[in-house]
Amino acid sequence: MFATNSSRPTTAEKANPSLPVEPSQKSSSRQPSFVPSRKSVSNSPIDGPRFSTSDNAVAALDFQGFVDSNNDLPSLATIKKIENYHVLDRDGKSHTFRSLYTGKHVARRVLIIFVRHFFCGQCQEYLRTLSASITPDALLRLPLSTFIAVVGCGNPQLIDMYAQATNCPFPIYADPTRKLYQELGMVRTLALGEKPAYVTKHLIKSSFDSIITGIKQIPKGLANKAGDFKQIGGEFLFEPVDIQSPVNAVQWEDMERTLERATRENNEAAAAAAAAERKRDSSGSRLEPDSDDKETGLGSDSKGTITKDKKIFGGQGHRPSEASIDGKNEEDEGEEKKVTWCHRMKTTRDHVEIPELMEVLGLDGQGEPIKDSRRWSKALETRKGTGFSMARRMNTMKAEAGA
Repeated sequence: MFATNSSRPTTAEKANPSLPVEPSQKSSSRQPSFVPSRKSVSNSPIDGPRFSTSDNAVAALDFQGFVDSNNDLPSLATIKKIENYHVLDRDGKSHTFRSLYTGKHVARRVLIIFVRHFFCGQCQEYLRTLSASITPDALLRLPLSTFIAVVGCGNPQLIDMYAQATNCPFPIYADPTRKLYQELGMVRTLALGEKPAYVTKHLIKSSFDSIITGIKQIPKGLANKAGDFKQIGGEFLFEPVDIQSPVNAVQWEDMERTLERATRENNEAAAAAAAAERKRDSSGSRLEPDSDDKETGLGSDSKGTITKDKKIFGGQGHRPSEASIDGKNEEDEGEEKKVTWCHRMKTTRDHVEIPELMEVLGLDGQGEPIKDSRRWSKALETRKGTGFSMARRMNTMKAEAGA
């Protein structure tokens, strides 16, 4: 199964003409223009035009308005280049990027979702919607074990807040340098674009909630540590180069133990956070929780225990051994993986819609419909990403197993 945003041959098709070609769904949105801002471009008599690297020492393009971000699949050379780049978990511990998608206790297929800054209300809505439709249990029980990891560009100390705000059951990491964003071709913009199906809040309400989230972080000194507000992300699916490669297959029992332990650790962290809030409350500096938290039941109860029936990782990692989680046992190289499908955002709210994501992952269903029938119909019909996933092959494996 695959998803493309154009009827033209994809990178994957050009590289392997033997791959089956199916009619693709054509996006109804107009192709945007690729317009770098003047201030980001300089001319050199030696090497011609080049782009400014003054922003956090990262050579990321700074655009004005709607951007044209292509969906070419990253090459194996690019993946090799960035595999030893580091991301940080919620405790500030370092992990190689490679350890997120391959290793002894890592699922064979891993979708890595790059989000914007940790205060972004649009991305928070995306993860809440995704978490309501896609569960760890469903992914791990596919014929080829599958999982999701999330990467943001802010300070790792904000990961706990982000995990609870999104009710995300998947591990969350931070790339404050944004080097992974740069190497994987994700760009910068503040353009909003069209409102997607996964966004339900009004823009004003979402913006206000983001401001309140930032204000709440002032006592911790993290109000300006959410990440680059212009950086946008995307989604990248890592799958085995050779499906028959010998691997230490991830066992569901191991993953279940990891889920249980992660839930316990998050509850302990929530209890500590609740105690700190009570202490601040006694000094008169406590802020009231968001109304949305009261309505949806997100966050903690009076004892600080996570009240949702979700198991939240909060960046702790999806490997069951403590040695792996703290980054001390990541020498296990695992099987080689490549990106078989990807999508790069063009605006600040341009993540792949849930129906397409479930299709690419090989899951049944389309997610929870929304009241706006026009936006929901577009979410069902439009395909933003490019490439082939192993979903079709997994369906065959599932049918053969049931025969």
